Amino acid sequence: MSDQKIIEALAGARLSGEKLPEYPGPAPQDMTKAFAVQCAVRDRLGWKHSGWKIGCTSPKAQAALKADGPFPGPIYQERLFRSGAHITTHDSNFRITEPEIAFTLAHDLPGRREPYSVDEVLAAVATVHPAIEIVNPRLPKGFDDTVEWYVADGGLNDALALGVGVTPLARSEYAQIEVRVQINGVEKYDGIGANALGGPEIALTWLANHLIGRDHHLRVGDVVTTGVITGIFDTKPGDEVMANYSMLGAVSVRL
Repeated sequence: MSDQKIIEALAGARLSGEKLPEYPGPAPQDMTKAFAVQCAVRDRLGWKHSGWKIGCTSPKAQAALKADGPFPGPIYQERLFRSGAHITTHDSNFRITEPEIAFTLAHDLPGRREPYSVDEVLAAVATVHPAIEIVNPRLPKGFDDTVEWYVADGGLNDALALGVGVTPLARSEYAQIEVRVQINGVEKYDGIGANALGGPEIALTWLANHLIGRDHHLRVGDVVTTGVITGIFDTKPGDEVMANYSMLGAVSVRL
């Protein structure tokens, strides 16, 4: 089976919202191949690329997905929402709902030989946002698959909701951001910024350098969401989710 069949199937599943009933081919043999498939699916879709999500930045997420580190996925304008939005999903979808901290970039971080430092990356940030990502694997085994399939499947991203951006914080403050999550008005979960690779600023720096190693780079206007900072939880159609962050404000979605 050719890569093209896999690319067409993954693009089709994202467009339809439906889960694939069977695998369109063998799993990518390594992470380099998986990322190449992800990029080819992005090109095939023709959607507007608006930034990146970082998956598996927390120990809980890594344990759940049997991953030994983070991985990237694309954020699309067509599935990027403002706080308060009603996010529609297909009946067959998972709706793993992830409170996260996101950044919007003020300028490019182009390729170079030396890795970017955290301070250099933070200097490229325009605004910081409270965010909620909706995660949905499109392959048959769902969350019981290989990491290479997760990467090929766009890092499992479905949608992202952004709260209003605020002025960048001091570097020492990001890890201390707290979030409390309500579902249908009932407080359920909490977390802290340090749960994402030690801090969302560290996750953002990881991505900046990771992309350069794969002939990509962060660009002005990119939105980057840095991974779940609470426990992992599912939601169902009709649920209203509100995440209140210290220092950042609130973001909400209705499924």
